[in-house]
Amino acid sequence: MPFHSSKWALHNYYSRSASLRRYLPPTAIFSRKTLRDYMSRYSSVFIKPDNEHMGRGVIKAWKEKGRYTFVKEKGSQKHASSIDQLYKKVRQKSGSTRHIIQKTIPLAKVYGRRFDIRVMMMRNAAGKWEFAAMLAKVAGKDSIITNVRRGGGYALKVSTALAPTLSKAQIERVTKRLIQLGYEISAHFNQFKRRSELGIDFAVDRSGRIYLIEVNHEVPSHVLFLRLKDKAPYRNIRRLARAYRNRKK
Repeated sequence: MPFHSSKWALHNYYSRSASLRRYLPPTAIFSRKTLRDYMSRYSSVFIKPDNEHMGRGVIKAWKEKGRYTFVKEKGSQKHASSIDQLYKKVRQKSGSTRHIIQKTIPLAKVYGRRFDIRVMMMRNAAGKWEFAAMLAKVAGKDSIITNVRRGGGYALKVSTALAPTLSKAQIERVTKRLIQLGYEISAHFNQFKRRSELGIDFAVDRSGRIYLIEVNHEVPSHVLFLRLKDKAPYRNIRRLARAYRNRKK
C-alpha cells in the first residue's frame, strides 16, 4: 500500500473523492506558517504525528486570555506568549518528524467528555466489505485524545453517547449515514486485496455533522469492543474474521 500509515497521504487519498471530501476537517502539513494560519482561523487545532496511531504524540493547542496553551495527550497545560514560541515548544515536544495540523472539531460530549465513533468494516466469507460493529470512544479525564487505553477513557454504545446531544430521529439518521460512509470508504480499499479490516474513526459535532478523522487499516483493535457491556458486536467481529480467514485456506 503506497501510503502505509501516513495520515497526510490518507487525507489526500480521500480528498480526491468528491463524496468524501466534505467530511474531512481542514488539514495541512505542520509548519510555522501553517500553525500561524490555522491559529488565526480556528479557535483550536490538533497537531498529530503523521505516522503514529492510538493517540500517540497528539497535541492540542488553543488561544485564551492573550496567550497560547497546549497539551500533549493528557495532563498539565503548557503556555506560550507568541506563535513563534508556541511553534518552538511544540517542536520540542514533537521532534522533527512530519506532523499534520487539523482544525479541532467541536465534538459532541457525553457526561462532559468528548467522544468519537469507531466503525468496523470487515471483509466477509465472500470477500465483500461488511459493516461489523460501531462504538463510541469517550475521552478520559483531562485527556485530549479518545484512544481508550492511552487516554484512560471508556467505550459506550453509540446511541447512548449521542443521546444527550441529538434527538432520536437525528441519532438514527447519523448512525445510518456512518454505516453508509463505512461502505463508501471501504470501496476505496478494493484495489488493496490484503486489507481485510478497517477501523474508521468519525467525529460527530454538536449539530450532528459528521467528520472523517482517520482510517486505521493496519490491524484495527478487536478487543476494544470487549469494553462494551453488550458483547454481540465483538462476537460479530470475531465471526467475520473467522469467516474471512477460513475462506483464504
